[in-house]
Amino acid sequence: MTIDAISTRYITLAFEIERDLEGFVDAYFGPPDLRNVGPARPPSAIADDLAALRSEVRASAYDERRKCYLDVQLRAMETNARKLAGEHLAYCDEVRACFDIEPYFTPEAVFEEAIADLDDLLPGDGPIAERTTAWKQRFEVAPETARQMIERIAAEARARTYALIDLPADEAVTFEMVSDKPWSGYNWYLGDFRSRIDINVDLPIRANTLIDLVCHEGYPGHHTEHTLKEQRLYRERGWGEHAIQLINAPECVIAEGIATLAADSVFGDEAADWAAAEVYPLGGIVGEPERERRINASSWLLRALGGNAALLLHEQHADPEEVVRYIMRYGLRTEREARQQLRFISDPLWRPYIFTYFIGRELLGRWIRRGDRRERFRTVLTEQVFPSLIEGWNLEEERNCGQ
Repeated sequence: MTIDAISTRYITLAFEIERDLEGFVDAYFGPPDLRNVGPARPPSAIADDLAALRSEVRASAYDERRKCYLDVQLRAMETNARKLAGEHLAYCDEVRACFDIEPYFTPEAVFEEAIADLDDLLPGDGPIAERTTAWKQRFEVAPETARQMIERIAAEARARTYALIDLPADEAVTFEMVSDKPWSGYNWYLGDFRSRIDINVDLPIRANTLIDLVCHEGYPGHHTEHTLKEQRLYRERGWGEHAIQLINAPECVIAEGIATLAADSVFGDEAADWAAAEVYPLGGIVGEPERERRINASSWLLRALGGNAALLLHEQHADPEEVVRYIMRYGLRTEREARQQLRFISDPLWRPYIFTYFIGRELLGRWIRRGDRRERFRTVLTEQVFPSLIEGWNLEEERNCGQ
């Protein structure tokens, strides 16, 4: 595959950042020689080159959407390089520049209302935190059982994804159990339409979360998006920027928005019933589909808590122990779970990333729900889109609806 000079510079500059910020390049399947970036250079020089490349993109003959996509991606790359050069950037400014979104603090009343709903929905008596833990524990399974469940879910999710959109005939996913990671699950996209999905066994594996996990990381989430964009944007159009995937760039908001909506897009309201019939018996678990649906709906409202915790830690400079207590209180998490989230939002690479999940879901969900849901989900899976573009579509449709 031959790619042009702009794409070549985009890729080589990304690998220069990767040299000082390990993990910044999440996946690469382009020309192998572009990995070889030569002698190390100061991050400030890399940042200057990225600023110059942004100007080159604006003056290019690319279509307008591609120019805008590359502009926000390059702005994120430049931000990461300038941080490596020692430039100070306020946390919210870092999130804005990296992800093309506006971070915000979710009012605690939102969490309190969700907790009140859960108080009514969770079985048993006693403190809600204890009942939440007990509810989660009833679904815990050993890694060997989880693997059987994952294989069953993956087969079904794959079949449902194929009913939504065609994928390359030779695409494939494998699953591995790992430990000592700051995340619960991770898709390693290997290129050539293949992914390896790692499941972190440091945290309990729960049968009632496995549909969401498999769909998020695999079908029709990360693996599906990466496969389709490799096929349609890189291989068919020759757009080199889609031969590489970056962390802490606007593409992540789109990817996590897709992934957090993935289970809904292929299972919808059937997920809990299907799990009770097809997955739980593998672990001797008896489901309560209606209760699960209602608990899941209220629990989703607590997902924004991670953003609040990150703002407390990095913007308000709260003591880490205070942040742990905050996560435990409003997230109904155990101390172990809260410390795992603190580890994630404290990691030098991942610290701004937490906003991609709930803002990505809200941003894409607003647009998808307003039209043909299946068609719009296919659009974000296959086309070159970015957060401010989707937000512009949302605002335009909201204005038109108001007329």
